Amino acid sequence: MSKFSKNLLNIPNILTLIRVLIIPIFVFLMHIDQQFWAGVLFIFASVTDYFDGYLARKLNCESDFGKLMDPMADKILVMAALIMLVGQRHELTAQSLVPAWMVVVILTREVWVTSIRGLAGSRGIVISAGNSGKIKSFIQMWAISFIIYHSVVFFNISNFRVTAGFVGEQLLIISIVFSYLGAIDYTKKVFSHDG
Repeated sequence: MSKFSKNLLNIPNILTLIRVLIIPIFVFLMHIDQQFWAGVLFIFASVTDYFDGYLARKLNCESDFGKLMDPMADKILVMAALIMLVGQRHELTAQSLVPAWMVVVILTREVWVTSIRGLAGSRGIVISAGNSGKIKSFIQMWAISFIIYHSVVFFNISNFRVTAGFVGEQLLIISIVFSYLGAIDYTKKVFSHDG
């Protein structure tokens, strides 16, 4: 077995690959209006994101594959979910569950970071995701989970219903701030790296 194969076949990397394989099933479930099961699958995929990083550190088996593919799997999962949610309409208002402008802003950031990561890779530089990027992913996954179950009412305040969808949208705005802080930090690391 080659060094690459051994590097690939560890528990954290397998969890990353599982997360990628979940994405088309999640998209299909959203497409056929099975939001409950799509949400369950999305939450499961989000939990694997936590465990692959935790286990990579705990088992001391961090790899270049994991450093590159873990954030890429997160991006694909999040963008697939956001795109599907733009196409979903709120039962009462008929508005998109996620405003399209948010997806454009998030996608722009992700394309930029992916391009910078490609530049870094061409120079032989592999940089792990920073704290703001990890916080961004954590908040985005919570936000999307809430938005999938958007009609759940948490409580009423003076005839204003605080729903899971409302909480999710606020979390998504917060995640945008962290995502751009992370992009700036990552860009600085790449351009200041020797080599």
